[in-house]
Amino acid sequence: MKQIVVIGGGPAGVEAAVAAAQGNAQVTLISEGPIGGRTGWDSLLPSKVWLHAAEVAGVAAHAAAEGVAISTAQVEAPAVLNRIKQVASQWSEREAQRLHAAGVKVIHGVAAFSGPHEVVVRNDASQQVLAADAVIIATGSVPRFPPAMKPDGQRIIAPRFASHLSTLPPDMIVIGGGPTGSEFASLFSRLGVKVTWLVGAPGVLPMFDPAVGQALAAAMAAQGVTIHQVDVERAERVEDSVVVTTADGATHTAAMAFLAIGRVPDLNRLNLAAAGLHVGANGQLAIDNYGRTEAGHIFAVGDAAGGPMLANRALAQAWIAGRIAADLPAPGYCPHTVVSAVYTVPEVAQVGIVSGGEGELQRVRAPYTASLKAYLGNDTEGWVELVYDTATRQIRGGLAVGAHAADLLAPVALAIQTGATIADLAAVFAAYPTLSEAVFAAARAAR
Repeated sequence: MKQIVVIGGGPAGVEAAVAAAQGNAQVTLISEGPIGGRTGWDSLLPSKVWLHAAEVAGVAAHAAAEGVAISTAQVEAPAVLNRIKQVASQWSEREAQRLHAAGVKVIHGVAAFSGPHEVVVRNDASQQVLAADAVIIATGSVPRFPPAMKPDGQRIIAPRFASHLSTLPPDMIVIGGGPTGSEFASLFSRLGVKVTWLVGAPGVLPMFDPAVGQALAAAMAAQGVTIHQVDVERAERVEDSVVVTTADGATHTAAMAFLAIGRVPDLNRLNLAAAGLHVGANGQLAIDNYGRTEAGHIFAVGDAAGGPMLANRALAQAWIAGRIAADLPAPGYCPHTVVSAVYTVPEVAQVGIVSGGEGELQRVRAPYTASLKAYLGNDTEGWVELVYDTATRQIRGGLAVGAHAADLLAPVALAIQTGATIADLAAVFAAYPTLSEAVFAAARAAR
């Protein structure tokens, strides 16, 4: 029986282990902390609990317009922190049950290679060596902080402090224009914090189509967020405030600063040299479409394999690598079917190829008002855009801005996966009324 070792107890590690266990293999998962990893306990899940709390408060605030009388809703930070612990514990238990049901053995400790086919696991009580026919690295990522911008956990914080934020400041400087910075700038603003958002020279969401970043920036500015498109040089604590200096020499002061300036693969403790692996100049391991590194029996998936660092990308890569490691069939990873979503207000999302050579791609847009549902939920400002090949009419990509934007792009991702055309989507009529009608309405609007 093949021996497969998975390093990492986050979502990608669990997905890889469960997928590998479907083959004729004994799978061992090594988790440094509780099952769920940083995603479940320190970053993604805590931030989404905060975002959900703000969403619920927002619904309550607009209840009167819907004919519902509700007293003033207020988000209470200590209650949110308790909710984070509850949800994280429930999710961790669910993931642990998945592993148990699949027959995966779980070991807690820190893993490192001692040879190409050997992994040493160390914890406070013991050390053991595991022989492995295949190894899947799913160790996630860690935040990157320049020397002049480091969190202190009190006035200068980062995403991992979301599960410890017991009080909200009157004002906040959010540094970073990527998905995480966007989400927290939106979150803090919705919670009543005065936000100054320093997005960097590339602007808001530079990895997205310009129309998406511009739409989000305009909406955030309308909500009262002050946006400066300038690089940051340093952030320093001064008594009971934080002073941030930008490249143009300006300074910005607030009670707190939030750093969301990037992450790097967490590979330093793995002793990769013992396995014959070397990290590239970009801080990443080179992999193929199945997650295989230059050592064919060792795989890297998710954040450990570099960007874009998306949870659904990590799960897709992990599922593929797990099956291939266990000698089961799997398609190669296709980045064009992975939806990139940012859970701001408005929510924004993108999938596939949204730009190309002149004349190669066509675009067609439909507003959310193509659906009655938009009026019922007061979501009339949103829109969906489809991108399709001029010659073949096949769907190549999609954009969405508005409530549930990420959900709306699921059928677009499937259309890309299956090679569907704009006519194929046009022939579909979604449940009425739903916001998803806008996707198919856009297809019918194409010439």
